[in-house]
Amino acid sequence: MLLNWLSLLPVVVAAYLIGSIPTGVILARVMGWPDPRTYGSGHIGGLNVSRGAGRGALIVVGLLDLLKGILGVWLGTRLSANPYALPLAGMAVTAGHCWSVWVNFAGGMGLATAFGAVLPYAPIPALIAALALAIIRFFIIKHSPRAVIAALCTLPITLLIFRSPLPIFLLGTGVAAILILRHTADWNRVYPSKSIE
Repeated sequence: MLLNWLSLLPVVVAAYLIGSIPTGVILARVMGWPDPRTYGSGHIGGLNVSRGAGRGALIVVGLLDLLKGILGVWLGTRLSANPYALPLAGMAVTAGHCWSVWVNFAGGMGLATAFGAVLPYAPIPALIAALALAIIRFFIIKHSPRAVIAALCTLPITLLIFRSPLPIFLLGTGVAAILILRHTADWNRVYPSKSIE
């Protein structure tokens, strides 16, 4: 039993390191953009990068962060046949983006990476959560972190409604918990409009 659980350690480490790749910072250096840690929210997600580099940067960084989520979970599930490799990889890759070892455990807000981690395994609940976020953010709660927290509460509910297998339920619930923790830290931050990262 112990060896079975120890076999999951490489899953967590590999997924975390993939999530930790600071794509926003790397692209800023390669493209000559301002370092996103020096302006705006100080986060390294796509939207904050776009504040210094334009809308195109939002798309590029966002897609790369989403791909990190997909790759981290895919690799994690290849490293171990344990069904719980799936939720652990998803949580680790999301945590890696939020608290990257390469930038002194700073990072982004994790939405794109978490979406990439969950989407292939629970597409409808993931899309419902994204739609809920858009509706809540633009029509109900104008404060981004609070809107994100409210929208994330829909994910475990929809996973239950769709009777997702336990590993997928744990994936979605665990990722949602990490994002709620991350966004709670910014509960009182004053954001410019459209500041979802």
